[in-house]
Amino acid sequence: MRLSYDSEGDVLNVIFDERLRRAPKIAYELRDGFILCLAVDSMKPIQLTVVNYQRLAQRPTIHFSGWKKLEATERKRLLPILNSSAVSAFLKLDPQSGYGHLTSLPMLETLSLAA
Repeated sequence: MRLSYDSEGDVLNVIFDERLRRAPKIAYELRDGFILCLAVDSMKPIQLTVVNYQRLAQRPTIHFSGWKKLEATERKRLLPILNSSAVSAFLKLDPQSGYGHLTSLPMLETLSLAA
Protein backbone atom coordinates (compact mmCIF):
# COMPACT_ATOMS: atom_id res chain seq x y z
CA MET A 1 0.00 0.00 0.00
CA ARG A 2 1.21 3.47 -0.86
CA LEU A 3 -0.22 6.84 0.17
CA SER A 4 0.41 10.10 -1.61
CA TYR A 5 -1.00 13.49 -0.77
CA ASP A 6 -0.94 16.56 -3.02
CA SER A 7 -1.32 19.53 -0.67
CA GLU A 8 -1.78 22.03 -3.49
CA GLY A 9 -4.75 20.15 -4.94
CA ASP A 10 -5.78 18.62 -1.58
CA VAL A 11 -5.90 15.15 -3.15
CA LEU A 12 -5.20 11.92 -1.30
CA ASN A 13 -4.37 8.84 -3.36
CA VAL A 14 -4.22 5.42 -1.79
CA ILE A 15 -2.70 2.71 -3.95
CA PHE A 16 -3.77 -0.61 -2.47
CA ASP A 17 -1.83 -2.92 -4.76
CA GLU A 18 0.85 -1.55 -7.05
CA ARG A 19 0.86 -4.81 -9.05
CA LEU A 20 -2.72 -4.20 -10.18
CA ARG A 21 -2.14 -0.65 -11.50
CA ARG A 22 -1.96 -1.87 -15.12
CA ALA A 23 -4.88 -4.28 -14.82
CA PRO A 24 -8.15 -3.42 -16.57
CA LYS A 25 -10.14 -1.44 -14.03
CA ILE A 26 -13.54 -0.07 -13.28
CA ALA A 27 -14.01 3.18 -11.39
CA TYR A 28 -16.87 3.95 -9.01
CA GLU A 29 -17.46 7.58 -8.10
CA LEU A 30 -18.96 7.25 -4.64
CA ARG A 31 -19.42 11.04 -4.56
CA ASP A 32 -17.90 13.99 -6.41
CA GLY A 33 -14.13 13.57 -6.18
CA PHE A 34 -14.28 10.29 -4.23
CA ILE A 35 -13.32 7.47 -6.60
CA LEU A 36 -12.67 3.81 -5.92
CA CYS A 37 -10.95 1.84 -8.70
CA LEU A 38 -11.18 -1.94 -8.79
CA ALA A 39 -9.57 -4.60 -10.95
CA VAL A 40 -12.25 -5.86 -13.34
CA ASP A 41 -11.24 -9.52 -13.17
CA SER A 42 -10.69 -9.92 -9.43
CA MET A 43 -12.75 -6.98 -8.07
CA LYS A 44 -9.80 -6.17 -5.79
CA PRO A 45 -9.28 -2.53 -4.84
CA ILE A 46 -6.52 -0.82 -6.79
CA GLN A 47 -6.81 2.83 -5.83
CA LEU A 48 -8.87 5.25 -3.78
CA THR A 49 -8.74 8.94 -4.72
CA VAL A 50 -10.18 11.61 -2.42
CA VAL A 51 -10.36 15.17 -3.76
CA ASN A 52 -10.79 17.87 -1.09
CA TYR A 53 -9.42 15.42 1.44
CA GLN A 54 -8.84 17.91 4.28
CA ARG A 55 -12.33 19.37 4.01
CA LEU A 56 -13.93 15.94 3.94
CA ALA A 57 -11.76 14.62 6.77
CA GLN A 58 -13.13 17.36 9.04
CA ARG A 59 -16.75 16.43 8.40
CA PRO A 60 -18.40 14.08 10.87
CA THR A 61 -20.50 12.61 8.03
CA ILE A 62 -20.24 12.57 4.26
CA HIS A 63 -23.09 11.89 1.86
CA PHE A 64 -21.95 9.36 -0.72
CA SER A 65 -24.49 10.40 -3.35
CA GLY A 66 -22.83 8.23 -6.01
CA TRP A 67 -23.43 5.15 -3.87
CA LYS A 68 -27.17 5.78 -3.88
CA LYS A 69 -27.15 6.22 -7.68
CA LEU A 70 -25.72 2.74 -8.25
CA GLU A 71 -28.11 -0.06 -9.09
CA ALA A 72 -28.90 -2.43 -6.23
CA THR A 73 -26.92 -5.26 -7.86
CA GLU A 74 -23.82 -3.04 -8.09
CA ARG A 75 -24.16 -1.94 -4.46
CA LYS A 76 -24.49 -5.55 -3.39
CA ARG A 77 -21.35 -6.45 -5.35
CA LEU A 78 -19.38 -3.50 -3.94
CA LEU A 79 -20.39 -3.83 -0.29
CA PRO A 80 -17.90 -6.62 0.60
CA ILE A 81 -15.12 -4.57 -1.01
CA LEU A 82 -16.07 -1.46 0.96
CA ASN A 83 -16.12 -3.56 4.13
CA SER A 84 -12.76 -5.16 3.37
CA SER A 85 -9.95 -4.28 5.76
CA ALA A 86 -8.03 -2.40 3.06
CA VAL A 87 -10.85 -0.02 2.09
CA SER A 88 -12.53 0.25 5.48
CA ALA A 89 -9.24 1.47 6.93
CA PHE A 90 -9.95 4.70 5.04
CA LEU A 91 -13.71 5.01 4.88
CA LYS A 92 -16.86 3.74 6.52
CA LEU A 93 -20.14 3.76 4.66
CA ASP A 94 -23.64 2.88 5.82
CA PRO A 95 -25.11 1.10 2.79
CA GLN A 96 -28.69 1.92 3.78
CA SER A 97 -28.39 5.67 4.26
CA GLY A 98 -25.50 6.37 1.89
CA TYR A 99 -23.74 8.38 4.60
CA GLY A 100 -20.34 7.64 6.04
CA HIS A 101 -17.06 9.20 7.05
CA LEU A 102 -13.33 9.05 6.51
CA THR A 103 -11.61 7.06 9.22
CA SER A 104 -9.19 8.87 11.45
CA LEU A 105 -5.84 7.19 11.03
CA PRO A 106 -2.71 8.78 12.50
CA MET A 107 -0.98 8.38 9.13
CA LEU A 108 -3.70 10.39 7.39
CA GLU A 109 -3.71 13.04 10.09
CA THR A 110 0.03 13.41 9.62
CA LEU A 111 -0.53 13.93 5.90
CA SER A 112 -3.03 16.70 6.56
CA LEU A 113 -0.81 18.43 9.08
CA ALA A 114 2.12 18.29 6.69
CA ALA A 115 0.10 20.07 4.01
